[in-house]
Amino acid sequence: MIKENEPDYIKRMHEELDMLGLRIEKLKAFYNTRYMRRLPEFTCYLMKKQLKQMKAYQETLKLRIKYEESEVKEHEESTGE
Repeated sequence: MIKENEPDYIKRMHEELDMLGLRIEKLKAFYNTRYMRRLPEFTCYLMKKQLKQMKAYQETLKLRIKYEESEVKEHEESTGE
């Protein structure tokens, strides 16, 4: 399904991907200071799981962007001919 505002949709997904990357880096930095902060084991466990889920979502978002961009390109090629 081609939307009229698809380029804006793709732009928002790129922005979300950038923000997610920053959040992952912040969480990694915080996780690396877990011993200095004396965080409980369960908290460390939860942070590790959260980091894993964030990375999985990052990969999913990359695939969505790739798919949407190919759909836009395909639509432009079909209407341009």
